[in-house]
Amino acid sequence: MMRLALPAAALLAWAAGSAVSDVSYTSHFPPPSEIHTPVSGAAGDMFALAFGMRRLFADVWFIRLMQYYGTPELEPAEIMEMVPVPGEHHHHHGINGEGRYPEFLSRSRHVLEIDPGFTLAALYGVGSLAFNMGRTAEAQELLVYALKYSPREWKYLKVLAAIGYSKAEDPAAVAAEIAPVLKDPDCPVMLKQQAAFLNKKIGNYAAAAAIYADIAATSHDTAYVSNAERELAKLAALPAQRARK
Repeated sequence: MMRLALPAAALLAWAAGSAVSDVSYTSHFPPPSEIHTPVSGAAGDMFALAFGMRRLFADVWFIRLMQYYGTPELEPAEIMEMVPVPGEHHHHHGINGEGRYPEFLSRSRHVLEIDPGFTLAALYGVGSLAFNMGRTAEAQELLVYALKYSPREWKYLKVLAAIGYSKAEDPAAVAAEIAPVLKDPDCPVMLKQQAAFLNKKIGNYAAAAAIYADIAATSHDTAYVSNAERELAKLAALPAQRARK
């Protein structure tokens, strides 16, 4: 009975909010018809729409997205059974974010359906799909949706170009396109991590070190900070001639 009462109350609140709204008001948010809400979050979304709390509930959904992405897909026993390949690292969860995560696109889009101006969430979702999971088509789909409501957002355009270069297997071009985004306060640390990796891959060790130093100094995520410090130590151990490249 309680489960039915909460959605019913939310529906009444939405109806009341709609009744007193100014008919001349033009919303910059996606209409309710575009919102594909998971059943477990229907009541919250209705309250968000009724009382102008989209940004607050977008924060909630973004936290849920990060929790989902931060949950291992494999059981510990399955991980132990995997045969390691020398020199390769397989992360089904963790610092590199590889994995399947079939609900990632829908969950990322839902954050933007609630608040399309949530640039950090958009960059996080797009970067994870394109550069961590290799799902460039889904990343582009999410970017196109974000651009629908923020057509002049230069960071989206830069990342969209970078995805194009990644499909062409041009890591140097990807690193160059992403570089301006790294200086923005909305840039997710995950995207910085990928940029540092790309620069290291193409031999631009000075740029990689600068990015790792920035992560170590500014990130509040201990996993990223620890990884950045390890990479800085490795780069410092390189011969001086290579490190200057």
